[in-house]
Amino acid sequence: MTQVRVAEAGELAGLVAVEDAADQLFGAYGIVFPPSPDIDRVADPADVFVVGRPAVGFAHVGDVDDGLHLHQLAVHPDHGRRGLGTDLLAAVFGRAAGRAVTLTTFRHIPWNEPWYRERGFTEVTAFGPELRRIVEGERWLRDLGERVTLTSKVMVRATSRG
Repeated sequence: MTQVRVAEAGELAGLVAVEDAADQLFGAYGIVFPPSPDIDRVADPADVFVVGRPAVGFAHVGDVDDGLHLHQLAVHPDHGRRGLGTDLLAAVFGRAAGRAVTLTTFRHIPWNEPWYRERGFTEVTAFGPELRRIVEGERWLRDLGERVTLTSKVMVRATSRG
């Protein structure tokens, strides 16, 4: 397992390059994000797990309703397919401490819904008030591709690394 750690405040700006590079992978599926990186605007670096020094991947989380929400997981493509995403997700489950983990993602992109389902996530359609606000706030993403909201209380260690 790769060393996953909590981000330091000075690292957040550097994560923009990771986010931008990871976002480029969506282009093959016709999804192009507007240039508005979010990770450098995180209020508390303790809500971000990173791998590498300098960081080559991150997971941004936050408490939502009675669980933990994964706002974003990104790994720089130059470091993909090495299990870093799975290791970051394991840290998220560690932080959740038995609570449900939720996320929103694109339905048919291989490293999105199918990848999360391999790790124990299932679709959820009933939301608490905070998760409902997140889903509604991401409405603009539906114009880019079909979205799904997932939840899991347990992470299943998938055999494929990625």
